[in-house]
Amino acid sequence: VANHASYLDGLVILIALPTNCHFVAKAELLKNWFARLFLTRLGCEFVERFDPQQGLLDAQRITVKAQQHQTLFYFPEGTFSRIPGLRPFHMGAFTAAVAAQLPVIPITIRGTRSKLRSTSWFPRKGEISVLIGPPIRPSGNDWQAALRLRDQARSQILDRIGEPDLSDRS
Repeated sequence: VANHASYLDGLVILIALPTNCHFVAKAELLKNWFARLFLTRLGCEFVERFDPQQGLLDAQRITVKAQQHQTLFYFPEGTFSRIPGLRPFHMGAFTAAVAAQLPVIPITIRGTRSKLRSTSWFPRKGEISVLIGPPIRPSGNDWQAALRLRDQARSQILDRIGEPDLSDRS
C-alpha cells in the first residue's frame, strides 16, 4: 500500500518495485479509454465503490487473488487532490490481507504531488523518492485485525511523508 498524490504514482511504483504486482483501482477508471487501455494491460483489478453489492463481490474476488499469493498493490486513500496531506484509508487492502494472512508493506511516495499536479499534464523536474517500510503481518483474522493493520501502515506512511494528517479520526 502507498499514499497517492499524483497520476505519476502508478508509474513510479512500476519502476520502483522489483515484483510483478496487480494494481487494485476504482472501477470509474474504466470510463476513461486511455486509463482503461493502460490499466487493463497491466492486469489491474477494478473495484466498484458506489454499488455496495458489486463492491462486495469485487472484494471477494480480490481476496481470492490474495489467497493465491498474487501481489496486489493498493492506493488506500482511493484518490488524490492538490491539497497536501494523507487522507483516511479505505479498508480493502487490509481486509484482503487479513483474510489471506499476508503482510502489508507500507510504501511512502514523496515528491510526485509537486511534479505532476492534479490540474496539469505537464510534469516538472525534481526529486521523487520511494521509501519501502518493513512488512506488517496481520495480528488476527477479524475486523479488528484489519483495523490494526490499516492503522499501522498509515502511521508508518504518515511518519515518512512530510505532509499533514487529513484523517478525521482522532
